[in-house]
Amino acid sequence: MATMPDHASRAHAVDTRDRILAVAVQLFNERGYAGTSIRDIAERLGMTKAALYYHFASKDMILDAAVQPFVEAFGHVRDLSRVDPPASARSIIEGLVEAMAGPGAVLFAFVNDPSVIHRQIGKGDIASHQDAIVTALAGPEPTPLRILRARCAVGCVQAGILGTALERRALAHAGADPAGAAEPGAGGAAEPGAGGIDADQSLVPEDVRREVVEAALDALGPAR
Repeated sequence: MATMPDHASRAHAVDTRDRILAVAVQLFNERGYAGTSIRDIAERLGMTKAALYYHFASKDMILDAAVQPFVEAFGHVRDLSRVDPPASARSIIEGLVEAMAGPGAVLFAFVNDPSVIHRQIGKGDIASHQDAIVTALAGPEPTPLRILRARCAVGCVQAGILGTALERRALAHAGADPAGAAEPGAGGAAEPGAGGIDADQSLVPEDVRREVVEAALDALGPAR
C-alpha cells in the first residue's frame, strides 16, 4: 500500500492543526472558552476526539496555540523599544494598533470570556510585553506622570480597537452595516459567532486604526 511522503504528511498535519484552531476560535467566540468542549470542536470538524487529541492533548493546548500569534505580535512591538536608536512613540503605538487590530477572532474570544484573559495574563507573556511597551513609551527618564500617560496611551489603543470592534459586531447582529453606512435593519443577520467580522480580517477599518493612533499619541502627550 502506498504511503504518504513525509513532507506531504507534515503538510497535512499542519493543515489539520490550522483547521482545528480556526474552528476552536470560532466556537470560543460563540460559546466562550469554558462553554466549549473538545467534543464540540471535534463534532464541528467532523472528526473523532481521538483524531483531535493526536494534534492537541488538551483544550488548554488549543488555546495556547490560538493565542500564540497575538502574543508574538505583542512581543514584536516590545522589541521596537530595544532597537538602537529606540523606535519613536508613534512607531510603537502604530505597531501596537496593528497587533491589536490584526486578524482578530482570538481577541473576540478574550472579550467574550474574561477567564481567557486572566489565564493568559497569569502566564506572564502578555503582561510582561505590555509592561515593556509602557516603559518604552514613558521614555528614557520616566516620571510618574510619563508612566501614567504611557499606560493611558496603551489603554486607549485597547479600548479604541476592541470597543469599536464590539460596536461593529453589535450592529452586524442587529442587521446594520458594521461600518455604520446602513440604517439599522438593512442587510442580513451575521453568522453566529462571527459578528459580521471574519477571523482573517482586521478587527476595525484602516481609518479607525489611524484615529486610534492619534488618540493614543494625544494621551501620551509631548515628551518632557
